[in-house]
Amino acid sequence: MAIKNIFTQIKTERTISEIESILLKFGANGIYKEYQGNKISGLMFFLLKDRQKIPFKIPMSIEKTRAIIIKAVNEGKLPKRFLEEPLRSEQGERVVWRVIKDWIHSQLSLFEIEFADAIQIMLPYAYNIVEKKTMYEQFLENKEKFLALESNGEEK
Repeated sequence: MAIKNIFTQIKTERTISEIESILLKFGANGIYKEYQGNKISGLMFFLLKDRQKIPFKIPMSIEKTRAIIIKAVNEGKLPKRFLEEPLRSEQGERVVWRVIKDWIHSQLSLFEIEFADAIQIMLPYAYNIVEKKTMYEQFLENKEKFLALESNGEEK
């Protein structure tokens, strides 16, 4: 399967701006950028539910972006020059942020057609500010609390 946006030349700054516009369109209240060095490594925003601000965090792994480009080069989808730094990191960043932008727009479009509310759609990325973890990260650490692993004392 082809990696979406693998050939994008759209600068990360433009994509982040587009993501912010999408989030604002769907009611985000405050958008914050997290940095690793001079690179944006995550976006945090708030959505209102019953007059309460619910925090969300969309993380982006800079290391994983480099791995995506290596895979694309190894599969012959990108020329070998993309293995050179800084091109590898820059292209990986551009690709991942474009995919995140497309994903956020698609997910929040479900809200627009009244399929679900924005909180429901973004719930895995609800962010616990005290624990510094998303709902999904908390789920991974405590699966047994979230899942019924046993029924009537018998394992399934």
